Amino acid sequence: MGQMFTTVTPDPANTAKMADAGQTFSFADVDAVGLDLDHTLCRYKVAETFEMIYDGMSRYVVEELKYGKEDMLRPFSEDRDFCIKGLLLDALRGNFLKFAEDGTILRASHGTKKMTEEEIVATYGEEKQWKHFAELKGKFENSDKYHLYENYFDMPGIVLCARMVDNLEKQAGGKQKTKMCKMWRDAIDAFNNAYKPEAFAAHTGGYFPGIKDEPYTYMHKCSEDIRRWLKELRSAGKAVFLATSSCSDYCDYIARKVLGDEWKDYFDVIVTNSKKPGFFSEPPNRRPFYSVVDFQEGTKVKELERGKGYAQGNWQTLMILLRQLTGKEEPKVVYIGDSLRSDIFPPKKFANWSTVLICEEMEAEGMEEDRNDYDPASRAILVSDMWGPFLTDRSTSGSEVVTVCGHILRSSADICVPHLEYLAALPLDHKFTTFKDSSSEWAGFHPGKPRSLRK
Repeated sequence: MGQMFTTVTPDPANTAKMADAGQTFSFADVDAVGLDLDHTLCRYKVAETFEMIYDGMSRYVVEELKYGKEDMLRPFSEDRDFCIKGLLLDALRGNFLKFAEDGTILRASHGTKKMTEEEIVATYGEEKQWKHFAELKGKFENSDKYHLYENYFDMPGIVLCARMVDNLEKQAGGKQKTKMCKMWRDAIDAFNNAYKPEAFAAHTGGYFPGIKDEPYTYMHKCSEDIRRWLKELRSAGKAVFLATSSCSDYCDYIARKVLGDEWKDYFDVIVTNSKKPGFFSEPPNRRPFYSVVDFQEGTKVKELERGKGYAQGNWQTLMILLRQLTGKEEPKVVYIGDSLRSDIFPPKKFANWSTVLICEEMEAEGMEEDRNDYDPASRAILVSDMWGPFLTDRSTSGSEVVTVCGHILRSSADICVPHLEYLAALPLDHKFTTFKDSSSEWAGFHPGKPRSLRK
């Protein structure tokens, strides 16, 4: 589960060998495979989960923070077209921004109200450049001034914050900066109330009770193909590890629901509460591993062992165990996850691992040879008429431009698939073209490019 804020301090140690530096990628060529849990191994039902998360957070801001019911308690579905991956909240202004890879603002809104070209220029200047863009692109991190929405736990907050801006605008005029600072502090409170780790055991907050009471309303079980694939990886001599930012009690609950009570048997080592991206970006002395006993974090651990579970930690210490498990001095590692900010950008930049992005938007938009049977309610959330596709857009001159998320995807992911089923259905020695393939800028999408990229 994502962290609201993490300060990135690049570590000079960058010695892990990339699993495939060329134009193709194959699981047969790697020595170790790491997986995220939420929205990767556990595939959630987008429409149902977004609505549940929004309902919990909106009730909190109404009941505890006194926001207006009329704005906040409307069904999430009324503004689902407003919700798209890759939007950034300029928290001091209450504006949502969509960027080209060079920092140009392509589209914007204030609250839920779309901003005109003239309003964008009046706010951000003739060049339509946001002053913190270089910092965002270099670190791909959040701060107290802005928040990039790029994962499915965060994204219901887009509608929440936009409606909070609308509500505050109704309640008072002037002093916009003061009002927007209040909005962002309140939004963080709502987020933390929903996802704070202790809420799982306490059965409180706006998220965990729903998941615990009706798990299969919100998630899919792993298919037999995925279970077989995980076993096949280990049978082929690969070290297989789970690294999730979810805490150990929630991880155990979810993994049992999607993989079964013997879920730990699929992995050589399990890391919970990893606090990505810090797991990759922080030096080992600032990110020790801890033992886990009865779902509680215990003492610091210096050496990891096969078959055990740990909390927090760092990729460098994990690599010591992976060397032991694989018998390789520089094992080739691939990590699979859904978050550009936590699972793709940092393992590539800091650990130099290969990366596979899970991106349901591919199915939502449709692909070549697409079955076109993606859930319509989920498609309505992941595909937006107001904001356009999250990988590309049209500039004011009419030319196609790549968004900042499209840039990060192409430069940090080796390949991209809608979900794990597409990997599990293929033999381990299948050769995937990567985003480095010279035949196409988007060759890393499998089984086909999303519709917005078709020429």
